Amino acid sequence: MKNRFNASLAWEKAFYKGYKTRIGFFYEGRTGKPYSWTFANDANGDGIFGNDLLYIPKAFGSGDVIFLGDTATNHSTEQRFWDIVGANSSLSDNTGKVVERNSAFSPWTNNIDFRFAQELPGFSPKHKSVIALDILNIGNLLNKKWGRIDEMAFQGQGGQIRTFVNFVGIDPATGKYIYSVRNPDDFTTRQARGESQWAMQVTLRYEF
Repeated sequence: MKNRFNASLAWEKAFYKGYKTRIGFFYEGRTGKPYSWTFANDANGDGIFGNDLLYIPKAFGSGDVIFLGDTATNHSTEQRFWDIVGANSSLSDNTGKVVERNSAFSPWTNNIDFRFAQELPGFSPKHKSVIALDILNIGNLLNKKWGRIDEMAFQGQGGQIRTFVNFVGIDPATGKYIYSVRNPDDFTTRQARGESQWAMQVTLRYEF
């Protein structure tokens, strides 16, 4: 479920002859972009890689699929698979079926903007000027790990996807899928249009 939360905190005081000083913080928190768990390769043979949704077996040892490299006494690959499933609710909530498209979300994003504004005299008693300092995504100024937008890479027709399973083929004796397991894709930090970074600007406004 997509969620968003906004809040603001503002303070002002006239220190000198009715010219106000204003300080404000503006917070936005939101769920990351949705992505789909898919096979890393072309499982259905349509020539498109990464768009085939992943099937999750019913349980450890269910025998729904065959894990490449495992034997009757060694189930290390299957254990690795279930360790990953257990660490991601979007996978563990879909045992025994194909994972729904866009059912997983990238990490929650926090963004805080700061503004300092000071009213000043103008060239006439009825005029006034305002100088303002804005720091966008101030958390990232304090700590480079704060205020980042982390998401999965966009893969053409598959949209934003995440993978950790290769479809190796079908076992001729049983007709079951064969899975090869690797580490899940990691998130990347979005940098388009200066996102995930802090920025500063100074503005001057003259009122008459």
